[in-house]
Amino acid sequence: MAAEVEMFCDNDKYQRCFTSLVTFVYKDEDSSRTNLNVLLDELNSVDYSQSLVSREDGNRLIIHLCKTIPFHQERILTKACQTIINLSVRQQVLLYDHHIEIVVEFLITALQRCPNWTHADILHSLTAVLYNNIGKVSKFYDILLGKDGILPQLVTDPDIDEDVFSGAVQCLENLTTKVPGQDYLPEEYYIICYNIFVQVLHNVPKHKMDPSIQNKILICALRGLHNILLTTKINITKDLGPLLAAVRAYIHHGLGSQPSQIPESLCPTPLSQYDPNPAKPAAKQTATDTEQKETDSNKESGKNKGKKNRKKKQEKSETAQVEKNVEKPEIKNPAKGIEEDSIHLRPSWAKFHSSDSEYSDTEAGQSSRVRSAYTKVRQCALNCLHTIIKNTDKKIIFGYWSSFIPDVISGTNATQSQTLFTSILKDPAPKCRMGALATLTAMIDGTKPYLAAAEDSMGSRSAFTSFSAVLGSMIKELHRCLLMALVAENYPVTLTQLIKCIGMLLSNAPYHRLQPGLLSRTVKQIRHFLQHRDPNVRVACLTCLGAIVSIQPPLLEICHIVQPSRPPVGTRIYHSGENTMRNSISEDNSTPTRDSGFNSQTETSTSNGSLENNSTNQKTDNNSGSRTPVLGACTGIQTPVFSDQTLQNYAHDTSWVIKLCIKNVLSQKADTSVRNDFAPPWETPQQVYEPIPVRLESLQVLANLTKGYFPILRKSVILMKDLILSCLADTDPVVKLHGTKLLDELSQVMLQEYQNATNVGPEAITKQQMLEFWMSFLNGPLPGILQSDGINPVRANACDCISNVGMDVFKDLPCDKRIMCITLVLGLTNDDDKLVKSAAVRALGVYILYPCLKENVNFVADTANAVLMCMEDSSINVRMKAAWAMANLCDALVLNKDTNAVEFIEDFSDMLLLKLLMTATKSSQDSDKVKSNAVRAVGNALRYLPHRSLGKSNFTAAIQNSVQILVKNILSGTMKVRWNACYAISNMFKNNGLPHGKTQWTIDIIHALGSVVKECKNFKVRINAALALSSLKERGFYGDVELFTFVWNSLIVALKTSEDITDFAEFKYRDNLTEQIIQAILHCVSILLPDDLTSLVPSLQQHNSLLQPYLYKLQKNDIIKTDMETAINHLTEQMDKLTTPEQTEAFSMFSFVFMSDQESFVDELEPKGMTSFQQIYD
Repeated sequence: MAAEVEMFCDNDKYQRCFTSLVTFVYKDEDSSRTNLNVLLDELNSVDYSQSLVSREDGNRLIIHLCKTIPFHQERILTKACQTIINLSVRQQVLLYDHHIEIVVEFLITALQRCPNWTHADILHSLTAVLYNNIGKVSKFYDILLGKDGILPQLVTDPDIDEDVFSGAVQCLENLTTKVPGQDYLPEEYYIICYNIFVQVLHNVPKHKMDPSIQNKILICALRGLHNILLTTKINITKDLGPLLAAVRAYIHHGLGSQPSQIPESLCPTPLSQYDPNPAKPAAKQTATDTEQKETDSNKESGKNKGKKNRKKKQEKSETAQVEKNVEKPEIKNPAKGIEEDSIHLRPSWAKFHSSDSEYSDTEAGQSSRVRSAYTKVRQCALNCLHTIIKNTDKKIIFGYWSSFIPDVISGTNATQSQTLFTSILKDPAPKCRMGALATLTAMIDGTKPYLAAAEDSMGSRSAFTSFSAVLGSMIKELHRCLLMALVAENYPVTLTQLIKCIGMLLSNAPYHRLQPGLLSRTVKQIRHFLQHRDPNVRVACLTCLGAIVSIQPPLLEICHIVQPSRPPVGTRIYHSGENTMRNSISEDNSTPTRDSGFNSQTETSTSNGSLENNSTNQKTDNNSGSRTPVLGACTGIQTPVFSDQTLQNYAHDTSWVIKLCIKNVLSQKADTSVRNDFAPPWETPQQVYEPIPVRLESLQVLANLTKGYFPILRKSVILMKDLILSCLADTDPVVKLHGTKLLDELSQVMLQEYQNATNVGPEAITKQQMLEFWMSFLNGPLPGILQSDGINPVRANACDCISNVGMDVFKDLPCDKRIMCITLVLGLTNDDDKLVKSAAVRALGVYILYPCLKENVNFVADTANAVLMCMEDSSINVRMKAAWAMANLCDALVLNKDTNAVEFIEDFSDMLLLKLLMTATKSSQDSDKVKSNAVRAVGNALRYLPHRSLGKSNFTAAIQNSVQILVKNILSGTMKVRWNACYAISNMFKNNGLPHGKTQWTIDIIHALGSVVKECKNFKVRINAALALSSLKERGFYGDVELFTFVWNSLIVALKTSEDITDFAEFKYRDNLTEQIIQAILHCVSILLPDDLTSLVPSLQQHNSLLQPYLYKLQKNDIIKTDMETAINHLTEQMDKLTTPEQTEAFSMFSFVFMSDQESFVDELEPKGMTSFQQIYD
């Protein structure tokens, strides 16, 4: 009642003041000034915690004050500014667009005319007006931010008052805030703001000012930088060092480790940076170290009272929101939340309260307020750093790693203490720890190519520390510090981000270049949290497991981790009545607990043994040091006990990872200990599922394990099959989708294992196993999924799955199943959904190469019609898959021709063949993604053309058009298109029925191939061009002597330039290029005629010594050796046909090249000074 009376009084007071002020007429008299002063004082004394002012009244009052108050009445003007703040901020009164310019112009004029002591109030009111109105004050940009702008002058004034400084920086922050629907600052102005903010961050520590004001300035500057980086495309690469130096200084603000002097810039170097601070005295350093140890000890102890007090007192204000969200099961992105935090929330200056502070006026209250401000600075600095990393090229940021990530090799330099791990391990605020983890995650993301150079320096000590060793030290330190943080962290949201950071590290670190043990220690720590009560934490842990089993090349350490049927570290699941996590030590004589599907004893695998047989050789090893605290114990229905009988039957052969994932995916009986005491004993326990994200991530782990480490689950194929069948029958479409993805991976790997002849013995996948596997799906849910109108991505994945049957298994399927697969796939090429359509036409492209189907003219014709229809689709993805299928279809036609399938060739329609050729030619002018396979189809179709078709006029025109398109694709386009076009020409040349050498297009093709084989920088294009030039079987196909000589000269020049490597990526193709060119040269020698010898004399005279060393080097190559014998025999046959001295001279030079002792020419081939280059790239 008293509150209502007080509110009524405030409302009455406001209305009375409002009525008087809006009608007030100012006169330059004492009485008028006194009345206005009184009215403004009374208006500003109103309690604005309740809504009192309408938008219309607020605008009317503000505009009247701006038009009434003279600028020479400074005290009245400052009170009017306070009124503007009260209405704009506390009452949330939004100014109308046409009023904003009036108010801003009034305040700017006041800044220009009024004395300095009024500037603080004027700037704060200007800040309130500018908030969310950046696009509506564009006419004032120059006067506020220009070369002689008000705000830059105020901020750069060395004698400025700290309140004025704070207000100016707040104005600048609000001018950089992006408002939806409004234009942003022009580039020239946001660059000015950017430079001012960086300058402020560097200069603030040099000024002595109140900590609360200093923190407010820092928060505004960091937020302003964050706004600019997030909204614009500003290029910060040039000034990245000073920016990072400024931001890094404040990620530890208020933690006691902030440097008194900020370095001018950070340098992109892996070595330690120069520390501007003098060394600490020994006594102080010892005390600091002792205090740090005590802090770490407190963090690691779950029952430490100091830790509890710190959480209660220091983190109360920062963690309220985090604690509210702990129990929410939805999956969120903490990094994204950090980015958006400073965009959507009102800035700190706008959060006024009835007592001007949420804190009490006691000393403890003031201390809490200062700590909260310090926390906000650190949080803003981390947000800013996170945005910098996200917006900067990974290669550039990687050079600054040493400024944020410690390494053991660098020693004890003081700057090493100021790393992101200072925040992760010591910051008392969970949001700051989470921000530091999100920043570290962004730093690690995408650095796999750069970390690949890391190496372990253990055991080698030298005066010089290589960059690779520093990287290896950083990676090990990352593992050590993150695992240390994992032991200490208790907040689920921060814990989730921490485990995600570990997962990112697992995905990017080159473990095959490091000493084993890092992965084992990581898994042992993560295992504690696989049963955590928060599903977000469990998902993050599963992501880590998925990253581990995705590591390539396959590592024996991962096999030892994953293969045992029991996990590396036991986890006890406590009674459901205990709702808190126990930080106790597992003892061997502890009370037995409920079976969770895992053994509770610690077990590690032996250090030797093969991948396949290691599961039977596992030994229990309890000599791993002290027991690990059980941090991940979970209770109640949230983690039900798993009791699937099928899984238990295979427990002795099944990896603990597989058992864990299957337990997570399948339904489980609810814990009977939490059931209703009054429920009848015959009542069936309720079946419960893990949250969807947990189930999906478990399926993803199994998919990664299948792809990378199939031998581990080879004995568990039946379990996997049953799990997939269960997923396909699940009611949730997302589970079905991931079930089909797992089936796709598993069926691909099983097919590869079956086709791999090196796998023999009892572990090998047999045809009978493959047949049983596929029959279970073809008799099960797969046909129903394909025929249903359900979720289209599921149907598309299912279509991909049935294309993995394999030709040997497919032919042994029952006839009705083969017909069913073909019918389903052909029907789905008419589907309305593009995903399904593209998957179906791809499956046809696989089936068309099956021996049991490629000779079936009806199936080939049906497939051709389906492919032709898909090639007309508007979706580029459908056309891309259809082009691939069309190329395979033309491959099948060529195979039938090569195997003399006379009946097939006679029955296959010429009209359909012409449509294929014309469609492939047309598609060769489509997108590059379509071209690469379309040109392949053209080449195969031209190679297949039977003699009966070549005489038809419509085919002649089609051939001419196709050749022109191929020549165009040889000379231009992406490299993949060009080498496929060259390969298509080589296929076309193998059709001896085409008029090679008798048409103009033969000249066009050979000139294009000769140009490419000499000049193209891509070696794969040159290889295929040389292959094409050697594909014509008869001398007459090369045309006249002039054209044949052009081919010879082109090959000689290509051989001469085959050692010229401008791109190191081409080095691995160098030998292949050389061999292919030599084969082409030998082919030319084996078919040349005496008339050709005369024109070859100049080339032989100039390059005679070039061929000998290559021929000697390659003479042990069986193919080259055979070609050389053929060439020599042909030259011998031509000896009696020589008629001119030029021919005899040429023959003599050929004899010298092919028949003389060539050992003396070997040294000419070896490039000088290339030893280190070969060492590196071999």
